[in-house]
Amino acid sequence: MEKTARLNAEQREDLVAYLDGELPDEKANQIDQVIARSEVARHEVEALARTFELLDVLPALRASEDFAGKTLTSLKAMEEPFILENQWWFVYATRTAKMACWIGSLVASGWIGFELTRHWIPNPTEQVLSDLPVIENLHQYREVTDFEFLRQLKQSGLFDDSQEK
Repeated sequence: MEKTARLNAEQREDLVAYLDGELPDEKANQIDQVIARSEVARHEVEALARTFELLDVLPALRASEDFAGKTLTSLKAMEEPFILENQWWFVYATRTAKMACWIGSLVASGWIGFELTRHWIPNPTEQVLSDLPVIENLHQYREVTDFEFLRQLKQSGLFDDSQEK
């Protein structure tokens, strides 16, 4: 007889079912054989049995009257599917995203309009700047009576733009 043989981990897990008489016959017979051969195993079983007896001595607590209702309500809430569209933060995020898209569209439209008008509509100040050399010398041009004189001025290079730069 092995006095120090112990119950293995699987037998220890089945010990509660063994004490309650709910264990299948094959497993119950295995535990019976270990208990019959080992005092250590017998002490383990007796200690667990005494623990259960002490639990029976404790006063039984009763659940409150609304315990069942609360439990069923919480279970029902857990069964409801998670719908993303019903979440408060999703509604807020959707509204914010729509507003950001509208603002972005308005800003993009304004920028495109600005760029188009800046390049396609002529700027009167640019025209004045390009004509500035003529405007500065307008008093001299008024004294010209024929075009032959202007051709001679052009050939002289006096007012040539490439020399100024």
